[in-house]
Amino acid sequence: MSESPVTIDLKYRGVPEAVASFLFRTEEGPVLVESGPSSTLDALRTGLATAGVDPESVAAVILTHIHLDHAGAAGWFADRGADIHVHPFGVRHLVDPARLNASARRIYGDELEELFGEMQACPEDRIHPVEDGGIVRYGRHRFTAIETPGHARHHHAWAIRTDRGHTCFSGDVAGMRVPGTDHPILPLVPPEFDPTVWNASLDRIDGMGFDTLELTHFGTVPDPGRHLERVRAQLAWETSVATHLLDDPGLDHAGRIAAYRTKLHERATSAGVTDAARKTYLDDGGISMNLGGVGRYLKTSRSEATRADLGSTEGPNTNPSG
Repeated sequence: MSESPVTIDLKYRGVPEAVASFLFRTEEGPVLVESGPSSTLDALRTGLATAGVDPESVAAVILTHIHLDHAGAAGWFADRGADIHVHPFGVRHLVDPARLNASARRIYGDELEELFGEMQACPEDRIHPVEDGGIVRYGRHRFTAIETPGHARHHHAWAIRTDRGHTCFSGDVAGMRVPGTDHPILPLVPPEFDPTVWNASLDRIDGMGFDTLELTHFGTVPDPGRHLERVRAQLAWETSVATHLLDDPGLDHAGRIAAYRTKLHERATSAGVTDAARKTYLDDGGISMNLGGVGRYLKTSRSEATRADLGSTEGPNTNPSG
């Protein structure tokens, strides 16, 4: 059993409890779960120094996935000798993040540097792909990978037994949380958002009997079952809301954003989220992103359904040569 980690608040965009990195002190050196984005690297280095850790001594970074807010700073540590552990699908993007950076640049434009910064490439020999169920060991610390797609195909949650019990570092699969409340926020990002697959991942985590969840966005959840149930409800509700707005021919993009914002803020208000917190944590950037994610999912799933229907009407193949 290992000691509980030190949670380092990266003060993302000056906002407390928005993005975390988790520090474990192991017999083989400091290990981080999540590096956070490049834009908060200075905050992470300061947090490590405050904890008595030389940032250049970090032995490993364990990533839940390679989105910029979770993995953007990993290259800085890899350049200084840290091993990077990640889902196999994420490896090529860490070796060559050009496409990832270009995609982010198209979405965020000139705001990218302030929001996340670009990902720095990791030396290939420092990257270690981990399959579902794989175990990463550092001294007494054993981190077990749990494949949990739905938010992204390259997503792992990580399980470890600490003095808090059986703990899960859930990345984004267990959602985000408005600080001081139990209200979940969900990033339904394109191109890999899939609510059916996401629900299966939630069921998998729920079935593993964790004592606590550690949310990258943000902090410790002492009652995983209740939190995951709230995430399931939010996932169903938000997917339905976005679908209806996207299917409404009378709305343009601005109209969909406004209607989504109204519904999202009404729901958050009923959960006790203050006006200031709604403006900070439920912004139009996230709303637009979620509309894009649900839109991409609908396009893909409906195309597949159409192809399946067409296939069923063609009848069996009676061509003996086919």
